[in-house]
Amino acid sequence: MNSPAQLVFLIVLAAVAGVFARRAIISSLADPGRFPATRWAWPEGVFVGALVTFFLWMAVASVARGPVAVDLKTVLTSLALYGAICILLIGFLVSRGLNPVEAFGLRWRSWKTEWLCIPCALAIAFPFIYLAQGLSYMVSGPETNPQPIVTFLVENSGWQARLAVALVAIVAAPVTEELIFRGCLYGLTRQFAGRWAGIFFSSVVFALIHGHLASLPGLLVLSVALTLVYERTGSLWASIGLHALFNGLTVVAAILWPNLVP
Repeated sequence: MNSPAQLVFLIVLAAVAGVFARRAIISSLADPGRFPATRWAWPEGVFVGALVTFFLWMAVASVARGPVAVDLKTVLTSLALYGAICILLIGFLVSRGLNPVEAFGLRWRSWKTEWLCIPCALAIAFPFIYLAQGLSYMVSGPETNPQPIVTFLVENSGWQARLAVALVAIVAAPVTEELIFRGCLYGLTRQFAGRWAGIFFSSVVFALIHGHLASLPGLLVLSVALTLVYERTGSLWASIGLHALFNGLTVVAAILWPNLVP
């Protein structure tokens, strides 16, 4: 957000989107029965807690050491790490007798109808995400750097770099992070503390694990949208799709219009 005109435009856009957001939130929470009826136990809580702690530890370490340049090797390492964590999580759930398809609602009955909620949710949430993130960058000051992976993408035009970032942003991160933070962490918190506590807690943790202070407000809003779309459809495919679509648009914007990406 580089000018007062952009700020005014986003405020107006968010005000318009707010009318639809209210209806969308009510609709998302209207039928709790849509949500997967998985019963989580303490071993899943301990395992997921360990994964979340690992992500938080990496985020704290990232903030403590300050901005670090990202290279292609770092991106490929992240891709491999996401894949390993995803396999580990699925393997643990299967060993516990939980079917991931049933646990996360991965068998949709009405694909055509439910997929439509993904672009609709992004259209409603996007003004709030960008406004929150833009205001955060304004408060943080002009010296605030974007997320390192965004800087890497802007500064590297080779197809290898762009493909690696796209795989992380559009495939690996959405699948793995949604499994952990929406599928497991939200599911666990929702079961034991209720939906609102689950939305708040999982969203705060999701924002924190990215280890970029200026992006926290925007990530918080994004996480709430991801959780609501999961509630609305009862399928983790919806939040994975929304996450992938948001990241994909961010990647495209960073390549074509880098000045628009905070």
